[in-house]
Amino acid sequence: MVSLLSEPCQLKNKMLIKLHVFWVGFLLVALISGAWYFGSKIVSRKKTHNVLLISIDTCRADYLSCYGYSRKTTPNIDAVASEGILFENVITPAPVTLPAHSSLMTGTIPPNHKVLDNMNYCLGKSNITLAEILKDNSFSTGAFISAFVLDSQFGLNQGFDTYDDAIESDPHTISYSERKGDKTNRVAIKWLEEHKSERFFMFVHYFDPHFSYDPPEPFASEFRRNLYAGEVAYADHCIGELLRRLKELELYDSTLIIITGDHGEMLGEHGEQAHSYFVYQSAIKVPLIFRLPGQTKPQRVKHIVGIIDIVPTVCSILEIETPSQAQGRDLSANFLGKNTTVEKRCLYCQALECTKYGGNSLLSVVTDRFKYIQTTQPELYDLTKDPQESNNLTDKLPQQVRILQDSLRQILEQSIHIGRTNSEMKIDDQAIKKLESLGYVGGSVDGSFIFDETKEDPKDLFTYHHDITLVTHLMSKKEYDKAKNICQKLIAQRPQVSVNYYRIAVMSVTQEDFLGAIPYLRRTIELKPEHAPAHKVLGDALKSQNQFNEAISCYLKALQAKPVFPAANYSLGLVYNQLNKPEMAAKYLKEALKGKSEFIEARINLAYTLLEMNQIDSVLEQCYQILEVNPNYTAALNTIAWIKAASESKKFREPEKAIQLAKQACELTDYKVPGVLDTLAVAYAAAGNFRLAVETAEKALRITKYENQAQLVDEINSHLELFKRGMPYYDSAQPEKKRQP
Repeated sequence: MVSLLSEPCQLKNKMLIKLHVFWVGFLLVALISGAWYFGSKIVSRKKTHNVLLISIDTCRADYLSCYGYSRKTTPNIDAVASEGILFENVITPAPVTLPAHSSLMTGTIPPNHKVLDNMNYCLGKSNITLAEILKDNSFSTGAFISAFVLDSQFGLNQGFDTYDDAIESDPHTISYSERKGDKTNRVAIKWLEEHKSERFFMFVHYFDPHFSYDPPEPFASEFRRNLYAGEVAYADHCIGELLRRLKELELYDSTLIIITGDHGEMLGEHGEQAHSYFVYQSAIKVPLIFRLPGQTKPQRVKHIVGIIDIVPTVCSILEIETPSQAQGRDLSANFLGKNTTVEKRCLYCQALECTKYGGNSLLSVVTDRFKYIQTTQPELYDLTKDPQESNNLTDKLPQQVRILQDSLRQILEQSIHIGRTNSEMKIDDQAIKKLESLGYVGGSVDGSFIFDETKEDPKDLFTYHHDITLVTHLMSKKEYDKAKNICQKLIAQRPQVSVNYYRIAVMSVTQEDFLGAIPYLRRTIELKPEHAPAHKVLGDALKSQNQFNEAISCYLKALQAKPVFPAANYSLGLVYNQLNKPEMAAKYLKEALKGKSEFIEARINLAYTLLEMNQIDSVLEQCYQILEVNPNYTAALNTIAWIKAASESKKFREPEKAIQLAKQACELTDYKVPGVLDTLAVAYAAAGNFRLAVETAEKALRITKYENQAQLVDEINSHLELFKRGMPYYDSAQPEKKRQP
């Protein structure tokens, strides 16, 4: 029998036992949690050997099946998300490719990095890119680009050892401004295989979802009712191929994988079909998925984040110091086991397209709940209740408007006075044509970031913008007469907008109506005196009318407005060649190559100019440099073959080599170009094979007679007479001829 006095002791002992069990359990849980926490950090940080950043251009988040799209558009991205962290509410600071990618790579917003549009901007060297950060930390760095809008001349190549932006399939012509994902994969996977044993940072850009929507089969058939979804599905297919190769090379489990988009696509919402004009959610809400090495458990993060957060997050995972310029936040707390309170955020975004027409800008901040848009007629939306942004609450919630307007003002004040170098640049007419072929509108945006409510509201100018973009579309389809008619209507509406005059001029030049282009070019320059491409095109038009002195003046004005302007220097070189001033021609052709060393047309014309000046060593040097870029460039092959076949100097004369090169040039031109056949004939004669020399010269003559080329006929006939007498042809003076095919 237990006494009443002993019960408290027994109760006390039972309580001690329970407390002991509790604390043992607590410590066990804590140890397990700690092991998970620190183990997670070890898995994600210590095992993160490589970084793969994938950007899908023009990719709405809600078109990915892992974000809730009704069809299975993205099985490969879904598989990454099933092992990674999916951020549900991700904002880009601009619905425009180059500014958005500049933010992606620097962790800063456009008012900070100063890249405000696709046209006439270049990311300044004072910005620090993720590639530069990782290169400084012993990573090999490679980028693989799918559209001209991210061409290296626009500055995104900073920090990359390899920056593959070779979009054009034929260096003789401007044939393409984009490439499909499978072609991008070929060069990306090749680089991956070459650098598999190194620590690398790889950036792969897929452009496929961008307008126009033309996915390859089977995606075109499977998604025939929604080709945009088909493009997203095709981009996912390409990502799957890349990730599959990563696994085959046993790199998948040591690579931090990040998949995101630069901006979305409106698809007719709020009247906009594509992007760049408005800042509604469909244009600025993008996917973002992180997959860390060793991670298998999926997570979803609901609170708002931005693509500007990628740089600081990668730095944190790799335990690298984040640059002080970065405005994004480290998101690693969401997946490295850190207990952290989610702070309220205002993320910035902008659309300046309407300022090209004298309208107002759209400057916006977005929170987890609200979006505020500062413009002539401000807009406020409750995104939780009104995700379609159809109910403007500015009148109903004036206090919320003031709060977000103040937040926007503070963000701008903190960004625009940081003192980055000016990122504006003047692009040439070739670059403008390429960008317009992708659907981008020319003109200059207003980057003053002033809260001006006196200008026209973008919503009221949307019809005008629609017609501007329609002109772009018609120009890409070469429907110039329709496009010109719309430009005339736009000029009547807003005569102070220079882009419409310039477009009419460019279309007229394309149609070889040089006289018709001249008044429109003069009006463009009157409105924008520093419009370098307009000065250059005016020079071309005047040159076509043999007004050489005025043409030269125009080219010089173009160079004054834009000192590094290879196309203007090239045109000057051609004019001086026409004026028979080879020294001046050579000077400007060399200048053209300083600004663009791969400018093959300038290099081959320089070779011909040097040939006239009898500088044979320099001619060969130029031609061999061309062949390094393009081994099948016919003009270079033909020029070298001619020198080695026709030269009297033993230093240059190599008949067998001449035959080899001339044959290669003939094969590339299907034996149908008389000047190239003549070179082969001269080469056969130089080697003593007069039978083949006669046969080849006679074949060249049959073609020249058919094409009515009297001067060349006389030249080939004179060669033929020599061959029939068993004599080779010697070009002792290396005359102005030789020899464009």
